[in-house]
Amino acid sequence: MRRALFLVWIWSLSLAFPRVGVHEGFTRLVFDLPSPQTAYRIEEREGLLTLVFPGLSAPRADQVVNSPEVASVQVVPGKGEVRVLVRTRGPVEVKVSRYRDPERLVLDIALKKGETPLKPQAPDPPKAQAPKPPRPVVLLDPGHGGIDPGMVGYVVEKEAVLDVALRLRRLLLREGIEVRLTRERDTHLFPDKRTDLSMRASMADSSRVNLFISIHVNASPTRTARGVEVFYFGRAQDPRVLAQVIRENGGGEVGKRLTEEAKTAAERILYDIVAQANQRFSQRLAETLGRSLSQATGSPYRGSFPGDFFVLRYAKVPAVLVEIGFGDHPVEGRNLADPDYREKVAQGLLSGVLTFLGSGAFAR
Repeated sequence: MRRALFLVWIWSLSLAFPRVGVHEGFTRLVFDLPSPQTAYRIEEREGLLTLVFPGLSAPRADQVVNSPEVASVQVVPGKGEVRVLVRTRGPVEVKVSRYRDPERLVLDIALKKGETPLKPQAPDPPKAQAPKPPRPVVLLDPGHGGIDPGMVGYVVEKEAVLDVALRLRRLLLREGIEVRLTRERDTHLFPDKRTDLSMRASMADSSRVNLFISIHVNASPTRTARGVEVFYFGRAQDPRVLAQVIRENGGGEVGKRLTEEAKTAAERILYDIVAQANQRFSQRLAETLGRSLSQATGSPYRGSFPGDFFVLRYAKVPAVLVEIGFGDHPVEGRNLADPDYREKVAQGLLSGVLTFLGSGAFAR
């Protein structure tokens, strides 16, 4: 609807009605409402919750959620009202909350104690086997590409990050993790930088992927800095970080303009408790990846920081931007040109992803 805000875990940051997110132990539906006077009613029967909003309009939509509590959400517009059909996976308990500034209705849906999610039934014997748990899906974004080389030092950024992403994909596939890439060769997604970054972010759709990792190579004005940095979406507080954000957002006037656009989304985090929780998930992912990468390569871990990165602003899952090292440092830059070192980088990122997914933060 009118606002686009971060949600926790598999959160939609689009104009969805409702926005859907999956927590550990419950699924949350967030309905952005036009005013405090907006009325609604909830009807419940076995396996189905129906919310009716008289006087509202919304486009028809079908969303597969596939959480332990909710199978799908369907929006059905009608004459003078909107009906939202929530198909549940068993007997559920529903906590209803209403918030102001902005006005929104929040439903937290949890299975009743002692209940387990219903499994799909086979039409007839033989009996259906219990379905395998869904594999996590990681979206890797090798930064830049095509007409945009990124930083150029002892390595060319677009080439180094693509090589690392392809190595990481191979390692993740070995672990049974599904992998998607925003690009698999030296190409841009679109000549216009804003469109290019938006297309990358839009691939991080919560119905298709679970993590979004954008891979980059850093640069320093002094050419003396080295180490690993990881960023999650938020307001850049450090002038040095802001300068880096502008560079990764396209540089020059384009980078400044896209940074200002991203800043608007970052400011909304301050006013939404759900968005703040999602930011914490991304921060945890950033810290885990940074420490694992540093340990694998021996490169110093410089920390994780919030930044107004355009490619992260509308990512609908926990999302980070990893600077795997400084390509203009005389030692680290040459390391990043070495295939054996790039394999260490990929191994470090793999270790971080596995640690994060196994920490309990990941749940489907």
